Parts: sequence; C-alpha cells; structure tokens
Amino acid sequence: MSGSGEDVEVGIPADSEVPRLRLRRIRPDGDALLLLAISVEEVGLSAAITVHTLNGDGLDEFLAGLDKDFRGWPGRRHWKSHEGDLELEAIHAGRTILLAWTLRFPSPAEESWDWQATVRVAITPGEELKNLASAVSTMLN
Repeated sequence: MSGSGEDVEVGIPADSEVPRLRLRRIRPDGDALLLLAISVEEVGLSAAITVHTLNGDGLDEFLAGLDKDFRGWPGRRHWKSHEGDLELEAIHAGRTILLAWTLRFPSPAEESWDWQATVRVAITPGEELKNLASAVSTMLN
C-alpha cells in the first residue's frame, strides 16, 4: 500500500509481477460516495475502470472474512459492488487463495456491459491475506 490522504493505492501482488491488480481510492475523506480506480494487468491485457461505491460496498469486510477463515472454506465466496461493475470471487485451494477480480464497463444503454475482464491473482493464506485485508480496510476507511 502506498499514498496518503485522498490518493491511497493497494497493489496485488505488492511487487511488479503480473497478473496485477491496483485499487486506488479517489474521493475526499468523509464522503459516503467512494470512487475506486481499478486497473488490472495480465500478459496481453490491460483494463481500467472507475467504480462508484458507498464506502466500499463492504469489500473490506469481505476480505476480513476471508482472513478470518484463512485455514479454508468450502466452495467459492463472492463479493460484488452495488452497481455490479466490480466482482471478486475467492477460492481456497489449500496453500493458495485464488482471487478472481472481474471488471465490467457498462454500455451507454446501461442494459448490458460493453466489456468485461477477469484477472486471477494467487495469494497465500495467513500474512499475505491479512496484509491485503488490512491495506484495503485502511484505504477504504
């Protein structure tokens, strides 16, 4: 995590490897409307959107719940922003947690999506997951 004030950024993973996801908060402190600039990079793919949320739509609580259950859970866990333009799916695969981040860009008619991109990032349960949950919580609050 880097930055302060209105410009706070979380990178997953923290180094420059790909696949990579970057979350950046872009709103004044104290506003309920929280804008998140989201970008993803993978070999042959680069995508970015701005997501409108109400104080993060519970993303920090979702990640904290994954951290609480770091030893594992059955099946898949899902989180989605209230407008549906950002979605996160988490799968516990033993020594790795697979996080699938899906970005969707709405069409002008807003009845469908112009495009969507999904990037899967693997993190380890324990410290790496705890650090991610903490960094996102700090960023959103």
